[in-house]
Amino acid sequence: MTEDVLFPGIDVRLDGVSVTAAVLFVDAAACGRPPCCPGCRWRGRRVHSTYRRNLSERPLGGQKLVVRLLVRRFFCDRKSCARRTFVEQVDRLTEHRCRSSLGLKEWLTTVAVELGGRPGERLCRKLNLAAGRTRLLALLEEPPAPERAPRVLGVDEFAFRRGRRYGTILVDVETDRVVDVLPDRTSETFATWLTAHPGAEIICRDRASTYTKAIKEAAPAALEIADRWHLLQVRREALIDRAEVGDLRLRPVAAGR
Repeated sequence: MTEDVLFPGIDVRLDGVSVTAAVLFVDAAACGRPPCCPGCRWRGRRVHSTYRRNLSERPLGGQKLVVRLLVRRFFCDRKSCARRTFVEQVDRLTEHRCRSSLGLKEWLTTVAVELGGRPGERLCRKLNLAAGRTRLLALLEEPPAPERAPRVLGVDEFAFRRGRRYGTILVDVETDRVVDVLPDRTSETFATWLTAHPGAEIICRDRASTYTKAIKEAAPAALEIADRWHLLQVRREALIDRAEVGDLRLRPVAAGR
């Protein structure tokens, strides 16, 4: 059935489908059991009214899809609750004040995480998804910082805006996951973070003195090592220096000198 294709396992009744040159419209109605009030968790019994929500959905067959969903507004009959009415949400399809389905939101969040703003916007345009870079970046959520630092902590600077504002990124080297992002690259900020998040046994950093000052102050027992990129950079510089010295030794001495 069409309902099983569009709304698998979701409490929605399909009322009709209409097609235009640009958009596929699906008319549906929520038909699940009465929901609970989000304020007091009292189950609704009386319907106040109904209205339609337009939800952007994942494209179907390469065509843009919009679900025109009929939802119910219920009375909250609990006198102690501050809410008088509330709108039902359809599990796995809608959430409060969201104009896209949860499935489409999951798609866009994945694009934002993998590609970011402008590249993600270009991909969405190819996939016929209506999402600009601002919307994609708004879907990104700050991950919760752990209470303790990882055993092997990687630290490096990055540019919020090149030449003007820099920050510090902290990474769990063993899992390749970002642990936290600091608003600047000062030793004071990094030292404060290390003090609040003990546990780092090895800290992988660049050769700048800013971070080593913070490590000696806040995590003196940690072993400091250079990351692979900077080790290769040191090796490259050493090879260049050796090549230049060798070139000077092999250069012939001018006559009369």
